[in-house]
Amino acid sequence: MSGASIPVAGSSARAPIAPRTLASFRALVSQRLGLTLPERFDAQFRRALDAAGKLTHAADPESLLAHLTEAAWTSPAWQALIALVTVRETSFFRQKGWWDSITRDALFPLIEARRRDGSRHLRCLSIGCASGDEPYSLAMVIERLLGGEKGWTIEILALDLCQAALDEAKAGVFDARAVNEVPAGDLQRWFRPTGRHRFRLAEELRRRVSFQQFNLAAAAEDTTPNFAPGAPADLVICRNLLIHLQPARQAGVARYLRDQVRPGGRLAVSPVEATPAWFAPMRFHATSHAILFEKPLDTRPAAAKVLKPVAKPAVAPVPRPAPAPRAAPAPRPRRSPSDAAVSLGHVRRLADRGLLAEARRLCDQALDGSEEAHLLMALVCQALGDVAAAQTAALKSRTAAPHSPAAQYVSAIVCLRAGRMHEARFFLGEAVRLLERSSEASAHAARLGIDEGEIRQAARRLGATTDGGGLGRSR
Repeated sequence: MSGASIPVAGSSARAPIAPRTLASFRALVSQRLGLTLPERFDAQFRRALDAAGKLTHAADPESLLAHLTEAAWTSPAWQALIALVTVRETSFFRQKGWWDSITRDALFPLIEARRRDGSRHLRCLSIGCASGDEPYSLAMVIERLLGGEKGWTIEILALDLCQAALDEAKAGVFDARAVNEVPAGDLQRWFRPTGRHRFRLAEELRRRVSFQQFNLAAAAEDTTPNFAPGAPADLVICRNLLIHLQPARQAGVARYLRDQVRPGGRLAVSPVEATPAWFAPMRFHATSHAILFEKPLDTRPAAAKVLKPVAKPAVAPVPRPAPAPRAAPAPRPRRSPSDAAVSLGHVRRLADRGLLAEARRLCDQALDGSEEAHLLMALVCQALGDVAAAQTAALKSRTAAPHSPAAQYVSAIVCLRAGRMHEARFFLGEAVRLLERSSEASAHAARLGIDEGEIRQAARRLGATTDGGGLGRSR
């Protein structure tokens, strides 16, 4: 029988891991870290267990299981395992459109708000920061927005499970691929070549970001204050992490993230994680390339006013005339394509503002059989938690446009919401294949407000393509 193996202490022999024991390891990882470890990642998981076994000198798989059960997740054995089951796929300013939206719709208004209240203090969290590309990008954007303005205190706290990733982040040395999308001005100001195709980040910028080891799933379930990453933040970024957690824990972790945002602050998640019910009462806001949730300034319900009854003067009843016979309803005029486009545009704006119930009502009226109409209905119903209606609309969108990557991608989002991971991977794989067959497919998806990069990124995260693999934080 083939399977993973653990080196036996004092010899070169390796003890194989039985399927039942491997399942116990998988359950332990899910319990401690909250991660879902699908069986398709078993080869990588076995390599991770081998690495942990070498550090502990475990005599057999059962001994390693006992060791990991007793050890803290911060221990060397756990960290060796974490380093291999979380893939640190990241780069500076990944997805330029997303950063443009975050700058315009989150950072700029937050900075203006801190100017108005006189505090001139901005606190940001990057959760699942990997090797630091995201929080360092955030520091560069804030520096650009402030333009050297005096009197500001900026806190950027970057959190991750993996100590090896945090060590890389603190070292501040990145390869050419990681800095490929850094704007020319920032590249010249903050980076210096060091060796072949390597760049070192300026110490001045590295000092602006603090890094801390952090277990989000454990923090969400623990009531002790030591787990919290500090005071509530103006901006919390946690992209592409919830999707890797056990479905039963996602809503609880989402509530924890909500609680880390101060009133008036913003939370940024990825489109496949944007379920408004999880983050209530935060307001859902979809920008051109980013998904944001905004916490209301005052979440306390207003006290109900008690109205005293007012005595009404007696009035003689007025006799009502008999109702006139009803005329047959006039036929509903057919909308022109331009009218339908206007209606769907209005529906999209309502949904972007978080007015989902009204968006659904109008979307139902505006349905014209087009792919875009059914895509909008699927996304709105998914956000409202009506998974059955979302699945029906997604199917209709694929029927209307079977060769559309956008229809396949939205179908994947709906399947993820329903917990149907296998089908979600299938639809993501189809979306990527359609993108690769035609350059027009990418432009078509963009016209519907869906970014090609987001489709490919989601496919890599869930193992729907072969250009990546493993679990991880894809930033």
